[in-house]
Amino acid sequence: MDKGQQEILRRAASVIGHDLRNPLAVINNSSYFVRAKLGQTKLDPKVEKHLKIIESEIARADGLIGDMLTFSRPYEAAAETMPFDSVIADAVENYAKPEGGKVELKLGAKGASAKFDGKAIGDALKRLLDNAFAAQEEKGTVKVVTASGKDGLTASVTDAGSGVDPKIEDIMYEAFMTIKPKGMGLGLALARKYLVGNGGTVTHETGPKGSTFKLTLPKA
Repeated sequence: MDKGQQEILRRAASVIGHDLRNPLAVINNSSYFVRAKLGQTKLDPKVEKHLKIIESEIARADGLIGDMLTFSRPYEAAAETMPFDSVIADAVENYAKPEGGKVELKLGAKGASAKFDGKAIGDALKRLLDNAFAAQEEKGTVKVVTASGKDGLTASVTDAGSGVDPKIEDIMYEAFMTIKPKGMGLGLALARKYLVGNGGTVTHETGPKGSTFKLTLPKA
């Protein structure tokens, strides 16, 4: 994406963010009001179900807008030296797993540190986890393994899906590239943006029994 395209995206994202977030906030406030009023009595299960759907879809739409705004803006890493395993462990602990999902974590960086933006790298890992669970229909176990090697500090995210579609393998780190029914195709693009901004990389290996996405950072 060249500078002209980035500027168009930035302006479009700003307008979309403003024009969509305001009505979303109104809907969210109305939902809260309805829940508060109905909360005085026992809710019909169907009413409760539909209120949760409204709240969930508002949060999803707001997240999509947030992703577009974040991607459209320049990123500068707020880097500081910190233990790699601790950042990855915190990101996994705070990750909102799907109801039928589990994350298996194995820490192997052995206390090694690096200079990086912990918040951004944690977010990048969460996006790789989102991608992994999407590959296996939001269920099952996703494995996260950290290591310290000659190439730097790594965190690998492995799923048990059917592998990356060859149609998008060469372009899947680009913005808005997706074949999924939900999302805008910004997860991997943002993960790469954060890693590159911290002097790192995102790579992958894939096959019919699953894929492994690896984020790598240089050691301190």
